[in-house]
Amino acid sequence: MSDAELREYLLHWCMDYCNNAFVNGIPSGVELFLDQAIGFIKIQLGKTSESLGDYSVSVDTTKFPRSMLDLLSPYKKLGVIL
Repeated sequence: MSDAELREYLLHWCMDYCNNAFVNGIPSGVELFLDQAIGFIKIQLGKTSESLGDYSVSVDTTKFPRSMLDLLSPYKKLGVIL
């Protein structure tokens, strides 16, 4: 999957996550999230743990870090229940 395809997929994921279609353009915070998410996916894909001597780190690759998701917080809209 190319970066452009991944970016498009992640943009749709952001729209669903935020419940927002971004009709007035993609906000800068979402753009920043997209750039970071692409890098995160490329680096973390398939990596579950890493160790160096006595130091080791485990990574949950099924979730984006909270700091990245916080970039989307200002753009989240409440859903309407009919």
